[in-house]
Amino acid sequence: MYALDTPPPARPALPVTAGLRGLLPGGRLQPGTTVSVSGDLPLLLAVAADAATEAGAWAVIGLPQLGVLAAESMGLDLGVGLWTDHPGERWPQVVALLAEAVPLLLLGPLGPAAGRTARRIEAVLRRTGAILLTTGSWEGAQVRLEVTGASWDGVGAGHGLLRRRQVQVTASGRGQLAGTPRTAALWLPDQDGRVSPVQESEAHASGTTGMPARGSLRAVPEEPCAHRRTGTE
Repeated sequence: MYALDTPPPARPALPVTAGLRGLLPGGRLQPGTTVSVSGDLPLLLAVAADAATEAGAWAVIGLPQLGVLAAESMGLDLGVGLWTDHPGERWPQVVALLAEAVPLLLLGPLGPAAGRTARRIEAVLRRTGAILLTTGSWEGAQVRLEVTGASWDGVGAGHGLLRRRQVQVTASGRGQLAGTPRTAALWLPDQDGRVSPVQESEAHASGTTGMPARGSLRAVPEEPCAHRRTGTE
């Protein structure tokens, strides 16, 4: 861990899966920034998967409902992941501490960050180059991602199996994302449980059934190996 008065080595921008690149400035997660992912755990994991592989370390704070099976199925390397399920009221300090050593942080819905608290965390992110992915609103987020439409493929007239979910993801934010939002159509999950772009020929495929965008798919909670999860309460 770096001393507070010693700048850590510069961290690079981190990659995302192909279907998400068009939504982000430069097609990557930029160091020192915050990305708000509203209301959809699979989207959060999709954003994090390739970035976590490149970063070599990642941490989850305040997301006890996120199971290791769900994370692994989306491609996250469990061997370099750290869970802090219940950071308590001092969660901003936990985020700031982890940002000193971990390049990618996933933050659960731990309540609104007051203006001064958010600014302090953002200052740490800028200094360390760590990237914060939040599940919900974050006032100063450079990028905001949201599932604005969803439908399932595989269900016919009252029968069939759910095979994959087609979603529309909308990106807005600051800088290059100010003004007209960007959108992308994805399979999330696809038939292999991962994320992939929807091809034009698939966009209006039959056999889909509309479902609410938010909360339509949740990661399965499970109890992982004890050494991977911690709590500070």
